[in-house]
Amino acid sequence: MTAFKGYEKFNETRVPEIKDKLAALKDGQSPPTLFITCSDSRICANDMTQTDYGQLFVIRNAGNSILPANEENGDADQATLEYAVKALGVQEIVICGHSHCGLVTAACSGVDRNQLKYIDNYLGKFADLQATVREKGLELVDAIHTNVRNQMKNVLSYDFVQEQVKAGKLKIHGWYYTLETGSVEVVDTIDAL
Repeated sequence: MTAFKGYEKFNETRVPEIKDKLAALKDGQSPPTLFITCSDSRICANDMTQTDYGQLFVIRNAGNSILPANEENGDADQATLEYAVKALGVQEIVICGHSHCGLVTAACSGVDRNQLKYIDNYLGKFADLQATVREKGLELVDAIHTNVRNQMKNVLSYDFVQEQVKAGKLKIHGWYYTLETGSVEVVDTIDAL
């Protein structure tokens, strides 16, 4: 098992170096950043942001997506967003899209429902993106940028997010990460209302 072998190495070599840090974290966390990114295995959020234990609160899912506030259905990502902003008091939210995103590709071209019924259902969350791609004939990079902006709007649709942005206590950043170069482009920033 690859993951457990990696854990054994971590436990043997790294844990002794960081045991005091780990022990201190038992008392709570106060990360400054909520990082929302794709589940894609090629993204290592803590590595690319050079953050340590307790510094980055992370939501990962297909397409780095957040449902808008009007879709209250007990979604885990919505609950995590609320916890990050209201309980932890994060100071920034980063929504990080990336090159070669399979979800945005699927949203643009569709999938075979007979083969991928759950993905096909999930793509319903991206109807606005699909419509924009059709209307404007967007290439993949522009579609990914559009998805990042759409997710920024979704995050901003929550009253508790709006309150913090208005108070100057929270900023929302949209990023585009290029997998093959490691570079980040800031797509947009919301720092005032």
